[in-house]
Amino acid sequence: MGTSDVRADIVIIGGGIAGLWLLDSLHQAGYSAIVLNKGALGQGQSIAAQGIIHGGTKYTFGLGLESAVPDLAAMPERWRASLAGQQGPDLRAAPPLADAMQMWLPPQVGGRALATFSQKMMRGRMRERGPGDRPTVLPKGRGGSLFDLDETVVDVPKVLGALLALHSAHIREIPEAAEIALTECNDGMEVAAGAVKIQAQRVVLTAGAGNEGLLRQAGLTRISCQRRPLHQIIVRGMRQPLYLHCVGKSSKPLATITSHPDGTGAYYWYVGGLLAEQGVTQAPEKLIEVAKAEMARLLPGADFASATWATHRVDRAEPAGSGGLRPTSASALGKGGVIAGWPTKLALAPVLADKIMALLDRDAVRPGPSDMDGLAALAALATPTIARPPWETVQQWN
Repeated sequence: MGTSDVRADIVIIGGGIAGLWLLDSLHQAGYSAIVLNKGALGQGQSIAAQGIIHGGTKYTFGLGLESAVPDLAAMPERWRASLAGQQGPDLRAAPPLADAMQMWLPPQVGGRALATFSQKMMRGRMRERGPGDRPTVLPKGRGGSLFDLDETVVDVPKVLGALLALHSAHIREIPEAAEIALTECNDGMEVAAGAVKIQAQRVVLTAGAGNEGLLRQAGLTRISCQRRPLHQIIVRGMRQPLYLHCVGKSSKPLATITSHPDGTGAYYWYVGGLLAEQGVTQAPEKLIEVAKAEMARLLPGADFASATWATHRVDRAEPAGSGGLRPTSASALGKGGVIAGWPTKLALAPVLADKIMALLDRDAVRPGPSDMDGLAALAALATPTIARPPWETVQQWN
């Protein structure tokens, strides 16, 4: 083997949370694995996530249905175990932003009956707060219902940093100008990334939107992809943190708000939900206008007098579903020496890792001889940095 050659069991292309979680799972199972990533870790989809470890409750509220994504139910407990260093990747270096989300059902016709029915359906997963026990942004004693949900909110940049620290020698950055070439060989696949060639039993693609081009490059055009865009809202200068789903008689929250410290004692409010989905067709200025009116309506006690506003666009990448429908869980599709994976939601990164590990087991892919000398050749590639969150990249605030 030449000095630029490396042998590994698995090469993962894509350094978001899904790829890095999988890397830890592989190492714990005894595989030699490497993550290759273009640019900063998490850039694109992971860093744009709100960090909510959904348990599925928001999809069932008021509908009397099982979760739209059944695998979500176990995710809050699984992530908490990891955040406590009890199982999976040790994420104790990434303390969560909040231990629970809240869900606000504003006063509306039939709202009390809707809340009571939903609470019975979701017993054990949500607890109602009294009118006097509400954040100041919500009306007190004037109707509506507020619940605490079993949903941790993680600090995505810190989670990425913790995962990098666990396996930094096995995580490399591909130069932006370098091409990635995937070639079948007798023992599996060869990956050429810049000056380095890596021979592996399997290549796993966890590059989000980047999976499309990689699948084409590997000749796997039958695995089709789709994107569902979002246009998120960012509010700068809020004086209190808020972690809240504002819901109506829909399976989707009208607005979902998470909070992120700005280093000065104030917070960025990062807003998704229907506002972000319906804002895809709107220019930033129009979406901000709509968001200001809707947020004032939903949160009458919030003080936006000194706030400034911005927006952030992101594509959620996933395998193409029938009629453009979203997948019901994380997806892992294998063909020959290539596996393509999409977590669909940040919370489902552990589920995706489980499914990929199951595919390896199905195909009898076992850990091979270690090649620690070969890993030294990865020094030709830099250790990537962590992507900056959306609020740190805003060019203009309104």
